[in-house]
Amino acid sequence: MPRRALTRRAGRAARLGRNLVLVLLAVVVIAAGVLLAVPQWRAAVLPSGSITYTASAPAAWRAPETAPAAGLPLDDLEATAAPAAKALAARVPALGKGAAAPPGLVLIDPATGKVLVKRSDRALMPASTMKLLTCLVALDALGGDRTFSTSVVSPSKGVVVLRGGGDPLLQDARTTGRASLQQLAATTASALKKQGVTKVALGYDATLFSGASWQRHWTDNYRYSVSPITALTVGSGFRADTGEAEKNPAAAAAKAFAKRLKKAGITVTSTKPRAVAADDQVLAAMQSAPVDQLIEHTLRYSDNVAAETLARHVGLAQRRGGGFSGAEAASRASLKKLGVWSAGMVLDDNSGLSRNNRVSPGALARTMKLVLVEDRLRSLLLGLPVAGVSGTLYDRFDDKSERSGRGVVRAKTGSLRDVSALAGYLITADGAPLVFAIVANGVARPLEVRNWMDRTTAGWASCGC
Repeated sequence: MPRRALTRRAGRAARLGRNLVLVLLAVVVIAAGVLLAVPQWRAAVLPSGSITYTASAPAAWRAPETAPAAGLPLDDLEATAAPAAKALAARVPALGKGAAAPPGLVLIDPATGKVLVKRSDRALMPASTMKLLTCLVALDALGGDRTFSTSVVSPSKGVVVLRGGGDPLLQDARTTGRASLQQLAATTASALKKQGVTKVALGYDATLFSGASWQRHWTDNYRYSVSPITALTVGSGFRADTGEAEKNPAAAAAKAFAKRLKKAGITVTSTKPRAVAADDQVLAAMQSAPVDQLIEHTLRYSDNVAAETLARHVGLAQRRGGGFSGAEAASRASLKKLGVWSAGMVLDDNSGLSRNNRVSPGALARTMKLVLVEDRLRSLLLGLPVAGVSGTLYDRFDDKSERSGRGVVRAKTGSLRDVSALAGYLITADGAPLVFAIVANGVARPLEVRNWMDRTTAGWASCGC
């Protein structure tokens, strides 16, 4: 073939290749525009204001085998004296300039209460490390064995009401260790059939909690990942089909219960809200998992709805009311009683979603000290994510300089748009338990800040000094 023809053919091929690339780029741009135009899809691909986890890990999910299985090393630990403060301070690496505003950091020897390292203990936005305070208060005020009842009452023949008792982990289908609508419906149907009733009007009552169901300072982008707080909700308020948060959790729970009743042989003619009296006949009831298990779930999966629900129970127990203000007042009073509160702190919710919250690293570290030294509070430790193993730390501590913290650092994470925090405990190579809290606000480079926190705590864990 002549050279000129070959040249023309090569030119056509090059133009065709360029046109194909341009077409593919146009398709990508158009698809991205469509994706970001739909709020639900946009929320799924863009960073939200808070790291939120569903009620439980997916059925087929398994934690990566990156570290030994989590236990409670404190149980058999022969504790040694804490390393020298100077040696521990030397293991705090420098944080890159501009990565964040100067972080707050406190490291305490729980055996003596001595502050070993302290850098800027002012009150900062805590993000989800707030849940440590919430769970401490719940465990102290309610006790680890406390449960909450979801019941079905019958104000009159042919009428039943699903009454919420504030069980944040109520499930639809039967699940080991959880109350379920499926089992509740089966028990209800059996009781109704014994009365000769096979057709009912269904009401639902979520009036145990009072006031607003949405915190006034929560931003709208939370609405896809956090449901309104109510005494009647299923699966932490997440829809099973889409994974989004329910807009009306109580109505959704009633709808699911109606389906379960139908499968159990009871026809439901209508479903609507209906308050009931405390002395109405109870046809069936199911108890939630105990508080210590609710706390374990709340901390491991950073469940915002569960945290706010537990706080409302504390508000009710202290007769301050079952709304946001009552829960926050109860938490403040309890934290002051426990000696955790410090000047400058502000509690605006109990999950850490509000950007108006302010908590000092010292308060978080003192919380962990209290948990380690008080046997009645020890169950709170079970829910702490373990570095490289579980919860919100399962994929962290993966760099060479961080690996000594795997399976050793156990802590609650906190993440908002420009906030990163880590608070918990560790055991040094010498066998000394230490409690710590690190909080950074004004975060511009989140990954760098998280790696810095991981390197810092891993350095303390490897200390044989």
